[in-house]
Amino acid sequence: MRTSPGSARPKVTLALVMRPPLTPADGNRPDSPEVPESTRGGLLLYSLAAFREIILGCLDLIEGRSVTEIGGEDGTFTRELLSWAEGRDGRVACIDPSPSDALAALVENAPAGELHRSTSLEALPGMDPSDVYLVDGDHNYYTLVHELEVIEAISGGDFPLVFVHDVGWPSGRRDMYYAPDTLPAEARHPYDYDKGVTVGNGALITGGFQGMGEFAWALSEGGPANGVLTAVEKFLADRPHLELAVVPCVFGLGVVYARSAPWAGSVAEFLSHYDRDPLLERLEQNRLDLYLQVLKLQEDLDGAGLRMRDLDVENRALWARVHELERQMNEVTARARELAAEVTTTVTARSFSVAERLSRLHSRGGGPGVSGARLRALADSASEPTAGPTR
Repeated sequence: MRTSPGSARPKVTLALVMRPPLTPADGNRPDSPEVPESTRGGLLLYSLAAFREIILGCLDLIEGRSVTEIGGEDGTFTRELLSWAEGRDGRVACIDPSPSDALAALVENAPAGELHRSTSLEALPGMDPSDVYLVDGDHNYYTLVHELEVIEAISGGDFPLVFVHDVGWPSGRRDMYYAPDTLPAEARHPYDYDKGVTVGNGALITGGFQGMGEFAWALSEGGPANGVLTAVEKFLADRPHLELAVVPCVFGLGVVYARSAPWAGSVAEFLSHYDRDPLLERLEQNRLDLYLQVLKLQEDLDGAGLRMRDLDVENRALWARVHELERQMNEVTARARELAAEVTTTVTARSFSVAERLSRLHSRGGGPGVSGARLRALADSASEPTAGPTR
């Protein structure tokens, strides 16, 4: 997803399992509703689609008709927004400078959809205001502050309902850059594409949650003008008429709205069940800990695989040397057998018998200097094969 200067989303599979509450009468669960196939599978919940009940619930509470989605990912939640809008004669505008083929086809073929192939900061000033904005673009302070300022400017005196994703860890207090060179130099923190982040460590580490070349992390966490939540807080600092609720799971969902809006009370009551809920915070912390542990195990397995490949290469080299030595030994054995055959031919010759008798006479009973039996024994021992390693 590229929604503001250079933004893109890592390719992570979405997983969402919805279960109904217990039936009060008998304590048994009713049949589970069908879960959309697009939300099954995968390891990591990361998409706004995970908040569908909250977002769509708020849309109904405010009786909204128009939505602007900054960043469409693969179109999973865009499809649900379009379905919602078409049932209410509404409109969904999707901003994505580099939409996937699936997203482009989905939006451009939908009666309620309109696709803007540009960055958010390029597209927003020329667009009509919307009742609701879903901001899930480039997760850095500069981009988000300016997105909120433009949304405010084009909305006039009626500030809309704005959902901001990734106000939690890891982007809440640390900038993420998809295309840092497109931002002003003074708006960028020092960054790194290769290292990753982990909970409880403000510096970057080798391993952890990495961009794998798709995006870069700011080298340090925290401090001024760093991160999505920091940007939201800065925007709200001199706007006391605006309220912020935070759903502290799935990387954090911030909800910004005007306290004076006619629907503000209903939205505040609805969100109060989720806003900074301690249980959700603990579940999110546990989810992140488990996911980071999975990443660590994957790194360990990858390292073990590399070591196994190194050992395999070394093992193959050793066996190649063994086979070469066996070849040389076989050549020596073959030559020894040839010599043994020559010795056998020699000692059975009439001339050798004469030489053996003359040697015996010459030694005067002290043992033959030349002995056919000794030569045969020596030749036989030299020609016997030696057992070597096999594989």
